[in-house]
Amino acid sequence: MHKLYWSCFRAAGSLKTINRDVLKIAESVTTVNRSLSINETATALRPFYFVVHPDLFGQHPKEREVNEESLKRLHEYLTSLQKTGKATPTELVFFVRPQRNEESLRTTVTSVLSSVHLPLDFVHNIPKKRYKPVEIRWDPSYYHATGKKNPYKEYYRRKKDWTLLDWLQKNTNKAVAKRQLCQQIQQEIAVMEQEVISQIGLKKLVWKNDWGFIHCLASLKSFQRLFHEHPGITCHALKDKTLVFSKQTGVTAQGDIVLSMEAVPTDWLKMLSLVDAYKPMVNRLPYMESKLSGLLANIRVIRQDTLIMAEEYELLLNQILNILRRSQADVDYYLHDGDLSHLQLIVEGGEAPLTLSSSGQFIVPATVPGSMIVKFIADNKEMAFTVLQDVELLLKMENVVQEQCKDRLELTSISRDESVTPKQMISCCERLLEDAVYLSAMSGGSVRVSNYYAVMKDGGVSIPWNWKSDIS
Repeated sequence: MHKLYWSCFRAAGSLKTINRDVLKIAESVTTVNRSLSINETATALRPFYFVVHPDLFGQHPKEREVNEESLKRLHEYLTSLQKTGKATPTELVFFVRPQRNEESLRTTVTSVLSSVHLPLDFVHNIPKKRYKPVEIRWDPSYYHATGKKNPYKEYYRRKKDWTLLDWLQKNTNKAVAKRQLCQQIQQEIAVMEQEVISQIGLKKLVWKNDWGFIHCLASLKSFQRLFHEHPGITCHALKDKTLVFSKQTGVTAQGDIVLSMEAVPTDWLKMLSLVDAYKPMVNRLPYMESKLSGLLANIRVIRQDTLIMAEEYELLLNQILNILRRSQADVDYYLHDGDLSHLQLIVEGGEAPLTLSSSGQFIVPATVPGSMIVKFIADNKEMAFTVLQDVELLLKMENVVQEQCKDRLELTSISRDESVTPKQMISCCERLLEDAVYLSAMSGGSVRVSNYYAVMKDGGVSIPWNWKSDIS
């Protein structure tokens, strides 16, 4: 935080300098009054207002109060000059937040000084610093996770044309170095996780975020300090529960406690103090799902693994229940009193499309008209059942081939991205087993099967499920 002193809009120097400048300003008051109107003055000072406005100092009450008072006195000073041509010289203090761009601060100071015809010699004598913008080329995993457009898509598309062996030769050393660097931190995290689980009596501790291991370790240490300071509240809220560190804070539809790694421990403590208030809501959800199932011929209502908060899920269930209560005539017409207990349905937010997922589940947004929901289910119920049966078999095959891959390639783990289907995962693993003799570079690492190549933060590697082989 910078403190900026103004004496009649002049940067304050020694007392002698201030007085001499005050005399100069007093001599030019008439000129200033004639040359600027109040509107013109406000326009000229607008950049300055943006820098010192009290609203920018919400977390700094002392500085906010000083700037409010100084702006008030500045306004009175300008009004006096405009109306009478006279004003008592005064000294004002403003706090200025640090500026990323020095040019914006230079422009602001120059604008303020120029508005009252003060010399700019000192400002002009300060050399300008040039900042060269840094171009950041993110890994494709960043754009995949955030949904942002990848400006270097063509560059990464060329990467996808690499064979798996080519890519491993270029990136194995990088992956091993990252893995070794993270190993000690991972071990420390594992030890602290077990301490937290045993001390509190947690069911389990889960990480669902894109933060690196250093941030995870820092969050664990902060949480452990919170536990030592407030053991009663922490144990009461978390005993026999699943604790999730993520990007949000709340209670999930499953009753898991979620703490944001971006929040401070005081926010965590507030959340833990309110856990009991969520119990009735979490307990209502299965009852509401049962009601929804009854309105749709006993179809099974299930929840995705994604983190959905209890409050949000209750609102979605309420919405779709109200819609379907008014659509029972459509249920009778399209489903003919049939039984759909062998099918599955997932309720999602309004942005989700009404669709049949690759896993055979109906994805139903809570805002779609009831008649449309019922007709879509009626039209696709046979296909949904077929896909569900196929997926059940594929999941069993996937588990077998994953374990074979893990053992044969000596991997610490192998998993797939949500965008990869079980069938694609099986194909990928079978081909890895065929080429296993050439893939010794993967030994000791973890593999994530997705749609792109990447070295992950922990030294694990991401490979596309349809990777190209060197062996024809």
